[in-house]
Amino acid sequence: MIMKQLLLFMTALMLAGCDGGMDGDQQAREAAGDWADAYFNCDFKDASGYVTTESQKWLQYAASNTSAEELKLLQEAGGAQVSVDDGFDEANDTMRLVTLNVTNSLKPSSQGKAELVKDGTFKVVVVKREAGWQIRMAGLPRSEKQSRD
Repeated sequence: MIMKQLLLFMTALMLAGCDGGMDGDQQAREAAGDWADAYFNCDFKDASGYVTTESQKWLQYAASNTSAEELKLLQEAGGAQVSVDDGFDEANDTMRLVTLNVTNSLKPSSQGKAELVKDGTFKVVVVKREAGWQIRMAGLPRSEKQSRD
């Protein structure tokens, strides 16, 4: 009886220490997907919860340069849809380079008015901090796909 109780106690301790079964790869992908869904749908307030402190300035910049007309353009297209690739271009204990595929994203133009891009591929750096996996922005995201123009 004591052995059974001890076994149950040890099992409970091991389960309490688990993070719900999600490994670092899954956590990094989830953080990237949640951030991208908010960012590419211009919900910069929500996106700010997924980025490092030093990345906040880029969200502020994006928010201050997005017009109501551009938001309407994005809404009329049905908003941005995001998918996260399964693999990583680079990975180590505290960093993952995640590839995002985005349908309907806004691309700033030199004329001061954004254009809608139907398909884009973006790479984002996700780093492990005390608060968990966060996006580290060194600038505004740029699509890896080249325009046909």
